[in-house]
Amino acid sequence: MITDFYACEQYINDIPLFSHEKNERNKSGNDNLSFLMKELGNPHKKIKSIHIAGTNGKGSTATFIKCILNKMGFCVGVFTSPHLVDIRERIAVDNDIISEEAFVSTFNTVEEAEQRIVEKGKSHISYFEFLFAMAAVYYEQIKPDYVIYETGLGGRLDATNLVLPEITVITSIGFDHMKYLGDTIELIAAEKAGIIKNDIPVVYNTGSKAADDVISKVAKRKSAKEINVAKTEYIINDVSDKTIDFSVHSGYYMYDNLVIRTGALYQVDNALTAIAVCNELFKEKKALNEQIIKASLLDFFWPGRMEYVCPGVIIDGAHNEDAVERFVETVNNVYKDKKIEILFAVCEDKDYKPMIRLICEKIIPEKVYVTALDSKRTAKASEIAGLFRTFLNEMCQGNGNTVIEGDDLKTVFETACLEVSGRDDTVLFCVGSLYLAGSIKKIVMEAKDD
Repeated sequence: MITDFYACEQYINDIPLFSHEKNERNKSGNDNLSFLMKELGNPHKKIKSIHIAGTNGKGSTATFIKCILNKMGFCVGVFTSPHLVDIRERIAVDNDIISEEAFVSTFNTVEEAEQRIVEKGKSHISYFEFLFAMAAVYYEQIKPDYVIYETGLGGRLDATNLVLPEITVITSIGFDHMKYLGDTIELIAAEKAGIIKNDIPVVYNTGSKAADDVISKVAKRKSAKEINVAKTEYIINDVSDKTIDFSVHSGYYMYDNLVIRTGALYQVDNALTAIAVCNELFKEKKALNEQIIKASLLDFFWPGRMEYVCPGVIIDGAHNEDAVERFVETVNNVYKDKKIEILFAVCEDKDYKPMIRLICEKIIPEKVYVTALDSKRTAKASEIAGLFRTFLNEMCQGNGNTVIEGDDLKTVFETACLEVSGRDDTVLFCVGSLYLAGSIKKIVMEAKDD
């Protein structure tokens, strides 16, 4: 038995990410996890759940749903990934993450059960499977009214696909994790659609007609009621860097002048999805009260997404082409009167070339800072800086746009912050990876503590 939180965290961090074999990253299915969950008493089946898959927007949509359910008087568990600063962020109830004491306790419960199944000839489970099992054990103990489970990768083979939800949700679909999910939107959508269950409603808002067609076919085959949020009419009434005011009219409900406290335009899609989910969950009643929806959306906050971390500095976890496209859309709509500087770092297993091209072509930043992540997966700063120089020279014909590179993230960030400090006309956006967003939040938090 391990009694120290940090020792438990280190043990989990040493587990392979997807596979049951060291140094492997393939996703092979949930047979071993199923044996473990049975050994634990199948805790994931004992609390009502909502299951969410998608390339982008899963965590934000989960948080919007949680806010609505909270305002209705429900206690809600939320299992998300990845974390930004603290591994405990992945397992939360309402607005509180799991305590260190509860983390250690559930860790030992899962580890002891795993040792028992290994003795019976089963393989060790993977990193994400271990955390999912811990979450399920914790939620069975806490007994919230609902648990929202966010997939880690794909859907069909994801650990969370063992749950039997009240409703399934599929958010924006784009190109990411193509090594594991396929290299077309249709193949990726098919993996996400793997969470759809027989006779269980599915709400989807993929942003892609091709993905919608795949999901619709799977839903019909499984007799699952489908709610396509893309058919919902909405208008943006007003947008600033701090708030968005919008109205939504569907065939079932109408809400006017809803406000979310963010300038990120992509969050409107996630809010619309959450509203559709909650109205479907409680469809036996009349449409949810407008005041509940308004109050819920005002409570929304999801860290690392167009988040101000200090004056003139915003972090956004956009880490694939689809997310960067939505990031660029927000910058050009909300910050069009500002000079833009970019701090960028990315994982080497991402398709980062189109991400960089989008930033260079559609934003044309005044200055770019390139650094490396504190991760074995990081792409080299020198290679990324070279791509920025190439694309900016193509766009600007060598007009003096500056690219600065450095491998030490903290040093590069501090240099960039000094550049924008006290300048009301300039904003620094830190983008390219959730690891980058988390690292910068940690640097800022440590600076405030000093």
